[in-house]
Amino acid sequence: MSSLPTYEQIVQLPALFDRTVPDEFIDENGHMNIGDYFRICSHALWKATITAGLGEEYIEKHEKSMFTVEQHMRYYGELRLGQHFTVHTRLLERSSRVLHGMSFVVDQENRTLACTQEATLVHVSTASRSSVDLPLAIGEALDLQIDAGDALGWDAPVCGAMGLRKR
Repeated sequence: MSSLPTYEQIVQLPALFDRTVPDEFIDENGHMNIGDYFRICSHALWKATITAGLGEEYIEKHEKSMFTVEQHMRYYGELRLGQHFTVHTRLLERSSRVLHGMSFVVDQENRTLACTQEATLVHVSTASRSSVDLPLAIGEALDLQIDAGDALGWDAPVCGAMGLRKR
């Protein structure tokens, strides 16, 4: 795993969620539950794919979507009731069918990284339930997001065990 990016580096990425921890996110340990971290990170990555053209209209019209096939989460701090947080997503790499990305949950009050979720998604025909190539225009839109993240000049703290398969 590469070293962690700083607060200043992460917030260069657009915030796809900006909110405070609500009561319903709090678990028995008095902090945000892992299921809620998972949900917000997954939804932030989904929002990044929507920006590239993979939203509900695309799914309905083309009967294709992105299915998540692998995730890796790491926690670096806790978020408690009422704390302000943001979620930032960075697309890392792609092939003709697979996308590798990462979401960062940032504790805005302490200016620290609270959690990362790394994920691999596959473009799938919802009719056949098998992987299919991404359309050229969507691939190009994803590439623009990947290039924008690369231009920031810092390495994402990937786990090293997932991403695009090398054949």
